[in-house]
Amino acid sequence: MRFSSPFVLAFTALAASCAAAPTGPTGGAASDPPEEPPAPVVPREVPVEPPSGALGTAAPVVSREAVPLKGLRVDARPGDFVLSHAGRVAVVSARGHLVDYGPEGGADGMVSLQSILQIGLGVAATDVVRVELVGEKKNVVRVDRAVRGQPLSHVSFYFFGPGDALWIESVAVAAPEIEPVDPGPVGAAKRLPALAVTLGENIHWGNVPTWVEGAGPVASALHLRTEFVARHSLGTAYALCSAEGPLLARFGSPEYGFFEAAFTGERVVPVVHAGASERRRVAVTLSDRSSGDAALALPCRAPAARRRVSLPTIPVRGARVELARCDAAGRRRVYAELAADERMFGKTDRAVDLPEGCIDARLVAPGHAPGPWIRVESIAAEVARAKPSAGRLRIAATEGGKPIPARLLVRGKEGTPDPDWGDEPLAGAALNVVYLDRGERDLFLPPGKYHVALTRGFSYTAHEEDIEVAAGRDVSVRAKLERVVDTKGFVSADLHLHAEPSPDAPAPLAERVRSLVSVGVDVAVATDHNAVTDYGPTIREMGLAGDLMSIVGDEVTSSAWGHFNVFPLLPASMPLPWIGVLPAEIFAAARAQKPYGTSTLLQVNHPRWGGIGYFELLRLDTDDLKGSLDRSPIADMGFDLLEVYNGDHSRYIAGVEPVLRDWYVLLDAGFRVVGTGNSDSHKLVYHEAGLPRNMVFVGNDGKAPVSEAAFVDALRKGNVSVSGGPFVRIEVGGKAMGETIAPGEAEVVVRVDAPPWIEVDRIELVKRGKTLRTFPVAGRKGPIEQRSRETFEKGDWILAIARGNKPMDAYVPGVPPLSFTNPVFVR
Repeated sequence: MRFSSPFVLAFTALAASCAAAPTGPTGGAASDPPEEPPAPVVPREVPVEPPSGALGTAAPVVSREAVPLKGLRVDARPGDFVLSHAGRVAVVSARGHLVDYGPEGGADGMVSLQSILQIGLGVAATDVVRVELVGEKKNVVRVDRAVRGQPLSHVSFYFFGPGDALWIESVAVAAPEIEPVDPGPVGAAKRLPALAVTLGENIHWGNVPTWVEGAGPVASALHLRTEFVARHSLGTAYALCSAEGPLLARFGSPEYGFFEAAFTGERVVPVVHAGASERRRVAVTLSDRSSGDAALALPCRAPAARRRVSLPTIPVRGARVELARCDAAGRRRVYAELAADERMFGKTDRAVDLPEGCIDARLVAPGHAPGPWIRVESIAAEVARAKPSAGRLRIAATEGGKPIPARLLVRGKEGTPDPDWGDEPLAGAALNVVYLDRGERDLFLPPGKYHVALTRGFSYTAHEEDIEVAAGRDVSVRAKLERVVDTKGFVSADLHLHAEPSPDAPAPLAERVRSLVSVGVDVAVATDHNAVTDYGPTIREMGLAGDLMSIVGDEVTSSAWGHFNVFPLLPASMPLPWIGVLPAEIFAAARAQKPYGTSTLLQVNHPRWGGIGYFELLRLDTDDLKGSLDRSPIADMGFDLLEVYNGDHSRYIAGVEPVLRDWYVLLDAGFRVVGTGNSDSHKLVYHEAGLPRNMVFVGNDGKAPVSEAAFVDALRKGNVSVSGGPFVRIEVGGKAMGETIAPGEAEVVVRVDAPPWIEVDRIELVKRGKTLRTFPVAGRKGPIEQRSRETFEKGDWILAIARGNKPMDAYVPGVPPLSFTNPVFVR
């Protein structure tokens, strides 16, 4: 429902009025006139006027295609509102959040910026009452929210204003109909409650580091007063400031591989009854160059004295100038970083307007040691001294004399730090890893001593050597990799992958494809959060169709029930419902998808991962599975695949064990669920694509084209081995994984293979959830074959596990080998 503007918060004062009835001679009721209706509601209004002087235009969103922004992060849909001004476009969603913001015709990198109301240190839960266009020119988006459990409303305005920036004004409003409350002491008189709030923002940049003035990029918990916060990723940079003065930016402790969202809010302000709080005003700017360029355009403060300086640019991709304020004692406070890539500007310098005062500058670039700090007004004249230093590493990986894709890991040694090619991937390079989809690459490396390792997944040898890099000199590494593990008949598959369409995965599709090909993954299932993604066009554009098969999928990301992968889907199909649905509805929607209908696969992801794990949210007790399911009528166990090993547990391998036990209980109870292992990779590093992976038996040579239907059928049947390093298979009585034997005695054959750089310490046989046998392994020189004769009863099942204690440091330091098969069943 839409209401006229301005929105008012009103209470009802019922003024019941009864006319005095003339009394008849007998005073009887028969002489009373009819009872009059009550007086109309007389509202008392608390007006909240929109800001004046808004610039540009606003309109409802007709379609995604009508919004002039590019990229996979554009979330606009009908029901939202689009603001336009001076070549800038912003979209405010029907939920009241800023979800898109970019240059007209350019890239959108915004995930979500929310105006929030905080009570104490918590963000108040709110419900959107309305989102509408207001103001004289109807070019302001107004969002009204009711605060749950409080006599408060939170009103926000989005508009273009001074400095051509996007402005957000917010205010808290107290309802006049507040009831008195008991203040606590026994016998105390009731009184109206005291109301005080903190207005602020929750800034989701998209799992990229936030640049905080005074701290630089934030990678850990932080509380800091700062002039601005900013970020740069996927071609678009943003910066935010407050018109009231410095921001108080708060960041929690991040999980491995994820950056925390920023929370802002500086002052606790009172809210008078039947009145409004002071207003909060913040501005958001953007740039296609750098976070510092966006920050320099911020209009929050009164114009301060500025001076124009010349900054050098250099012909290095991703080059930047870091700026730091300095004082008389020589102390520096990190200020901003500006683009300094010569190719971006087409010349060897650029002019910028900087605040007055002491500012130092230095040139930095991916794969380079930073240049020295120099006074900003002098750095352009001293560019020869200011340049960052690097040598050049020339890499080539070959098999049989021909280039093959590979993954390079570079680690510093003898005091040399690990190199840093940046959190955002740069043609396959990120942090200290490079994905070589063509097998060859020249890249810059800071001077120092390093250990390099080249690998190609779990079927090839590794090449490791120590190198020393000198500034201005070349170092060559030639790696001859050899396939030493026979995987004939199997393809390797990662069934849980994220890229740019996911709000927490800033990996362009080309970078995701590059990462998969380089580590030897054959089949990739795209499973972005509530988004349907197809890697196919990107694979073909990169000329890699012979190396990687793409399957379209969707990770149904439900806040109530966890995360579920659904695949295969048709390209460009709509995401499955995820809001306000029960598990059975999610599962039914999955079975109704084209092209496979009831044969569509449904995987439960990370089932024990707290608030996003299905089993945790169900309170599933596998010590009493039947009772637990009886107590939970909402529980639906009609899924096909269970993600037993999620890549997030690779560095804490003990985290896999509880889900293994859950799987065992389900198998014992007769649920023929296929166990899988997937990377859940969101970036090129942290959670490595293909770690772990699924070895799926399709019956060909592992390289010939595999049809999607054949792959899906093989996966459903369960002839699948999960590989976190070793390649392990089991046969019982001649039957393979996923197949069934008759009760009685049968020979069990376990085969384990791995390249020499992966150590296998022991093999375990698990029957009905109990370890039946453990076979120690020592001095392995090649494939292992372990045979035993076992007796099986009706309803039994058996699987094999291969483990190692020594981390696979040539691939991902600190991660030990762990692989397991799916079961062979007994009728």
